Amino acid sequence: MKKIVFLLLVSFYSFGQTGIGTTTPINKFEVVATTADPASSGSAANGNLRLGGLSAVYVLDFGLGNSSNFAWIQSRNKTYGTNYPVVINPLGGFVGIGTSAPGNTLTVGNAAGTIPGEITLNPTTASYDGGQINFKRSLTGSTADWSIDQYGTTASDARLRIFSNSELNGLVIKENGFIGMGNSAPTVRLQVTGDIIANSIAGSSDARFKTNIEPIINPLQKVLALSGVNFKWNTTAFPQRMFSDKRTLGFIAQEVEKVLPEIVQTENTEEGYKSVQYDKVVALLVEAMKEQQRQINQLKREVKKLKRRSR
Repeated sequence: MKKIVFLLLVSFYSFGQTGIGTTTPINKFEVVATTADPASSGSAANGNLRLGGLSAVYVLDFGLGNSSNFAWIQSRNKTYGTNYPVVINPLGGFVGIGTSAPGNTLTVGNAAGTIPGEITLNPTTASYDGGQINFKRSLTGSTADWSIDQYGTTASDARLRIFSNSELNGLVIKENGFIGMGNSAPTVRLQVTGDIIANSIAGSSDARFKTNIEPIINPLQKVLALSGVNFKWNTTAFPQRMFSDKRTLGFIAQEVEKVLPEIVQTENTEEGYKSVQYDKVVALLVEAMKEQQRQINQLKREVKKLKRRSR
């Protein structure tokens, strides 16, 4: 025992280095396992540092695997486990949690699914922000940082956000499932602030979805009561709406509501802005054209009768 203490003192005072399991430490403090971890199957044989007493239920290991391609930090119940709480691959700079083979900068959980890859991001107490993930702009190309977080001043206002410097540049999902694109407070299942381009948009129309089916009454009269207008959007007063600056045509919702209230939708907001379901006008136009054609056919029959009488 005196000899061991003497060697340690000589090593420490001569070189300022301490070795455990080695007489030639090359670092200030070095631990080398000369035999396998007695509680393992040999996986920890290349060196480990164990913090914990002989009677401790749990120990903390720092070690290097036999294959020399991963190191680990794990808390275990005195038995070398296979859960790999934290694994560092020095060859690729990868970190694994719950896996011994991280394939990316950070891998959570194992491929077999026995250790789920779940991450919890807790909120701060100083703001309305929940857990947040930040993506820094690329070295070339992009010019904005992006964030994914949870935000909400109240329970009804809570939402998941994907945005850059403003919610108006991103997407939000409210707790009731409403989605807004360029809109932080969607009042319907999907609300887009701006234009949409798509190859086609289909609406549900199966007869099994409908009840109280009735024909449209006086379709031609209703069409004649509508007034189409040509206009430009008020982009100055409503920049957040991202209206197009081009001249367009359509209806005035307040006027349409007087004739066809069933196709006018009012936002559930303090302002109560109104929208028109333009696709529903097609059914009205079809019935109006049919009514007009009946009138034309009737006039044709009356003209024929007048011609016969005039002969």
